Amino acid sequence: MNFIPYKVNEVLENVFYQIPKELLVNPIYNHLDSNSILLYGLLLDRLSVSMKNKWIDKEGNVYLIYARKEAQKMLKLSDKTTTKAFKNLEEAKLIYEIRSGYRKRNIIYVGKIKHQPIKNTMNRKNYDSRYGEITIGESENLRRSNNKYNKNNYSKKSLHEKSGWHYEQREYTEEELEALYCN
Repeated sequence: MNFIPYKVNEVLENVFYQIPKELLVNPIYNHLDSNSILLYGLLLDRLSVSMKNKWIDKEGNVYLIYARKEAQKMLKLSDKTTTKAFKNLEEAKLIYEIRSGYRKRNIIYVGKIKHQPIKNTMNRKNYDSRYGEITIGESENLRRSNNKYNKNNYSKKSLHEKSGWHYEQREYTEEELEALYCN
């Protein structure tokens, strides 16, 4: 099989499935595996087909008529793995299935994601520290200052003196925190 690069007129021809980032970062959904998350993205995409087919119940809720075999084929998963992914989504309250009968496709309602507060999404991780010696607590509260007159007093002063950088505390109000959150 040969490598074939994209041409200038072909770059925008792809269509993509959207996977909500919240499923990857929200602790509520930590138990979901990648197959379940990918299945949720597939089901979200299928909502557009439901709208075209006018699959809307009396209460105005959009539903899918989708066989597990189709999902299994699309995601290239075994029957057991696909069933497990559907079960994980149902336990997470991201889908609700109604059995239609033997050898009939189930009716599936896709649920909305429960979002976490912005404060919880603004956490920094251990790996974002510039130096391995700085702990997570210090890296969350420090920022670089090239001001040679800045005389901060930190316990790890020797590390900062070696680097030639000085650090100062960050203070954010609620409004500033929300403005920093890009999504």
